[in-house]
Amino acid sequence: MSINLSDKLTADHSENYIMSIRLRSGGLSFSAYSPSVNESFFYRDIEFDRTKPYVSSLKECFFENDFLTWFYKQVNVVCATSRYTIVPAAVFQEKQKAELLAFTFSSPEGRCLNNELKEEQAELVFGMDEEVYEFCSRSLVNLHFVHHVSPLLSLWKKQSRTRLHRRMYVVLHRRGMDVACYAQGNLLFVNSFEYEHTDDILYYILYVWKQVGMDQQKDQLFLSGDAGLQNSITNTLRNYLRNIDPQEIPSEAYLMGTEVLQAPLDLIALSLCEL
Repeated sequence: MSINLSDKLTADHSENYIMSIRLRSGGLSFSAYSPSVNESFFYRDIEFDRTKPYVSSLKECFFENDFLTWFYKQVNVVCATSRYTIVPAAVFQEKQKAELLAFTFSSPEGRCLNNELKEEQAELVFGMDEEVYEFCSRSLVNLHFVHHVSPLLSLWKKQSRTRLHRRMYVVLHRRGMDVACYAQGNLLFVNSFEYEHTDDILYYILYVWKQVGMDQQKDQLFLSGDAGLQNSITNTLRNYLRNIDPQEIPSEAYLMGTEVLQAPLDLIALSLCEL
């Protein structure tokens, strides 16, 4: 479970880097970059032994890779889960967030967290395993817990703000997908879905497209994530939608390089957005 580091990241310079650890079912991803160093972004992905408890594998990974606990400028722990809800800021109360999540899902995780969506005047409420939360809190400094959708919403809002036509953004994960729709920077819809078959992906995209009232000829669909899945659904989608494009990847100097293309979009977006 040892991670091969980039030559640019050393204990002497780690305080200049921002590290993100993306926790997902069955493993984790790791990325780090320094905004002042060109092409400094690098990305690694690790699979856990699914026969062991997740928190046990997480602890083993930390113990075998001491650089994870170096001192960094900032550390983000990214929670990749479809269990979240968005609450208007006007009605959000910290003491009630666990009740809000429990109302949305029958079995929320033990620790209830939230990210402020400043430009949406809302809070994104999500759950996290209590043991994982406690271990990360003890092991890391300058720590921020981030839901994987939060940086995506910030990125997409900026990209859609100056565009005349509506946009749907879709990110494909392992057995999951994120969908958001915008009209000139205004959020119209956001949700995450789990899927088993390719047909499920097509159904969710076309169903949301219809429900939001998007135009088949003028509005745009942007896809990112698993390249194989993108290719397998694009030909079918072109029977219904005219404008289908790959997600626009920002080109900041520190994000240049081949490893950016391997990283999940939420990690890339997180490097560009203040949460």
